[in-house]
Order: sequence, then C-alpha cells, then structure tokens
Amino acid sequence: MKILIATDKFKDSLTAKQVCQGLKKGILRTFPTVEIEILPLADGGEGTLETLQSVWGGQFENCEVRDPLSRKVEANYLWIEEKQTAIIEMARASGIELLKQNERNCLITSTLGTGELIKDALEKGAKEIILTVGGSATNDAGIGMASALGYEFFDKNNNEIEPIGSNLSKIFKIISKNIHPKLLQTKFTVATDVSSPFYGKEGAAYVFSPQKGADKQAVELLDIGLKNISQLIKKDYNIDLQNISGSGAGGGIGGGAVAFLNAEIKSAAQWILEINQVENKLKGADILITGEGKIDSQTWQGKLISQLVLMAEMTQTPVILVCGTLQNVESIFSQTIILHASSILNEPMKLENALENASQLIENHGALLGKLLGGIKLKKL
Repeated sequence: MKILIATDKFKDSLTAKQVCQGLKKGILRTFPTVEIEILPLADGGEGTLETLQSVWGGQFENCEVRDPLSRKVEANYLWIEEKQTAIIEMARASGIELLKQNERNCLITSTLGTGELIKDALEKGAKEIILTVGGSATNDAGIGMASALGYEFFDKNNNEIEPIGSNLSKIFKIISKNIHPKLLQTKFTVATDVSSPFYGKEGAAYVFSPQKGADKQAVELLDIGLKNISQLIKKDYNIDLQNISGSGAGGGIGGGAVAFLNAEIKSAAQWILEINQVENKLKGADILITGEGKIDSQTWQGKLISQLVLMAEMTQTPVILVCGTLQNVESIFSQTIILHASSILNEPMKLENALENASQLIENHGALLGKLLGGIKLKKL
C-alpha cells in the first residue's frame, strides 16, 4: 500500500511539514510495511514559500521592514533568479502571528511592510512578483503597501493620511505621480482562495476583521472605509473592485493590488497543487491523508483541502481527513471519496493543552490510523 500524506498546517501549533512528519512517524509505528510519501502544502498563508522552494528552488532574501504596527522586523521573500521572480508571503511582514493577542487591532495595523518587501524585490530586478495574502493582521485595503511604493493618500483638507485601516474613510484623494518606476514594468499576481468582495456583509471587514481584533463598531467603520476607497478607485482608475472575486482577501489587499499594482487574482490552491504535480502523485497513491487545523463549512468553499479532495475524486483515490477540530460532518460524509475523518483530540481538553501537546497528539493519531489501514485492503474506488 502507498499513502500520500499531504496536509496544510495546524494553525498556531504545527507547520504542514510537522503534521506530515508526525503522521508518518505514527503510522509507521503500527504499520511498518506501508510506503509513505509526504507533501507539506500551504494555501497562500504561512509556510507557502517553503512549499514552493521545495519545487522551484530559489533562495530567501532578507530585509528589514515594518511589521503591522510599524515596528522594525526582519522578513524575507523567495527569490528565483532564473525566473527573475519574487514570491512574497504578506504574512511575513504583515501577518497576524507577528502580533501578541492583545496587540491585534486592524484599525491601526498596516501593510506597509509588505510594500517594503515588494520594493526590495523590484530593486533586485524582479520581472514578476507573486503575492500570497493569507494570515494578515490588516484591513487597510493595501494602502500601506501602496504607500511604501510611492502612492500618497490625502484627506479633504489636503493633509497626508497615515495608511491604516481606521483612516480609509478619510481618504479624499490618491496621488500616484511618485510611484516606484518599476511598478509599471512588472507583472503582479495575487494568490488567494478568498472569494469575498471588497466591502459589504460578505466583504473583508465583516467576514475577517473580527478575527483581527475588530469589534462591531470597528467592523462598521472599516467597511465604510473600504467602500470609500472602492468609490475613489472606480472614479480615478475605472476599476470596480466590488465586482472582482477575491478583492476582499487579506483585508482588502487583493483589491488594492489590482488597483495599485495592476495585479491579477488567481486561486492559490489550484496554483499550489499544480506546482506540486499533485494529480500525478495521487494517481500513484492508494490513499490520501490530508487535513488542517479546523475542518468546517469554510473548508469546502474553495480552500486548499477542498480542491485536494476534488482532485482525489478525479483520480479515484480514497481520502482520510485529519484535523484538530472537526465540524460540518454532514458535508464531509456526503462526499463518497472520503473514507474516514477524525480529530487528533482523543478526549476533551483545554485549547492551550491541545496546542502544547500537538506534536505528540498528531503522532499518536497516526499510530491509530496505521492500525486502521493495516487491517483493510484498499484499492481505487
């Protein structure tokens, strides 16, 4: 039997590589004769660059930028010399995991550091820049990023505005005469699996900003700001961000990249799966084990795991799902390709205990799966 273990990270506890390795180690404890291939995956958030480097090679370029609260921090991006391409993960400069729990407030955070990473790549000679926008701490519509690249934002009294979320509603004028000269010569792509519009009840502020420290009043203010920026961009650039799928990704940086960088938005999951030649790997596997920290209704809305399960269905490869929190069970087992789904938590426990013991829990769960797999004979469905 050959097993492909291809998981995403377990957020706040284990990287995708740690999950895959832990499951493999556990399975081999109880099913030592099985053949296992591991393939750590990422959805455009944390860990994406390592996944891509394993396929494309390249080197990490380090530079000092500003974090979401404008403090100096070391960040990096993946530079592929032969392609003259930079892959920038916004979470490395503007990510929520850079902030302590009590610091998370997307009214005052900015994507300035992401813009500084882009600037460094431009000056290195990038002809193409791919921006992945998962895991952000921001809801500034990308104006921080744009500011680092020479865009200027003014209120109705002609005062320059600090590029943070709470100031979006104050912006009256956008000036682009001093933008970085290489912006217009570079191809930009935003990789995301968020399909949210820019503003409104399904937009960036209402759907995602509560996870970034916004209360009800802050959500409403941010949404007003996003609508204001959208109207300005429609007037000045003739771009209707509200009608572009994914413009609400990364706190609106998806739409900001379209407007300020002339970027194209594409599916991160499909891109990652294609790069890793996952379809071919599935064809050679008897079973797929995949999962992420939380499997719920959002999992099946175009995210990485849902795309992977669809691909497994195409190749008729049975799927086992593994996670920390398992919800939406009806949707899971309505998919006939899914053989088994389970949580690594074998008993109720506090979140902090689960996070602290995640490595041992994942390995022990792998051992249980090894017993399950060792007792059955599988073939393509």
